[in-house]
Amino acid sequence: MRREARYGSALALLCLAWATLLGSATHGGAERDRPPPAHTGGFGEPLCTACHFQADANTGTGSIIVTGVPAAYTPDSTYTLAISVVQAYLMAGGFQMSARLADGTQAGSLAPAPDDRARAAVTVHDGVQYMHHLYDGTSAVASDTARWHVLWTAPAGGDVIFHIAGNAADDDESPMGDMIYTLSLGTTARR
Repeated sequence: MRREARYGSALALLCLAWATLLGSATHGGAERDRPPPAHTGGFGEPLCTACHFQADANTGTGSIIVTGVPAAYTPDSTYTLAISVVQAYLMAGGFQMSARLADGTQAGSLAPAPDDRARAAVTVHDGVQYMHHLYDGTSAVASDTARWHVLWTAPAGGDVIFHIAGNAADDDESPMGDMIYTLSLGTTARR
């Protein structure tokens, strides 16, 4: 039990150090502008709860919704996906997503939709693209919703799994008061 508490404390300090280090070069916090990559919860990755401590993932009253993922995709075609984080009284929001094949490698490519280029970006980590919010994309689009649009160009074939993590934030730039939601979606090549 003590070892777990020390591990949790060390992780909290690491997240605060990350926020302080990057926060001095951004708008006040690492999570607000470019979250650390590889925090979707997929393929054994940690979640945003590594740095946002309010509660376990998916325990709040909100949700993350993704539309536009086809049941079966046409290889090399581009699809527009909408990612929405929804929770009553949401003040700000963030997200991170990946698209991978069953072996964990990149599946196709991700890019922000043209109207969201100032609101979202891609970071590559260990050969995997992580689509995520930017500072300008954290503002709520309604009193209960934050939303982004992503372009996904499908791979030549294979089963694809999307891992998406979203943050319904209270906009105080602290690790408390934020609720994390996750979603996994799959699709396969049209036969």
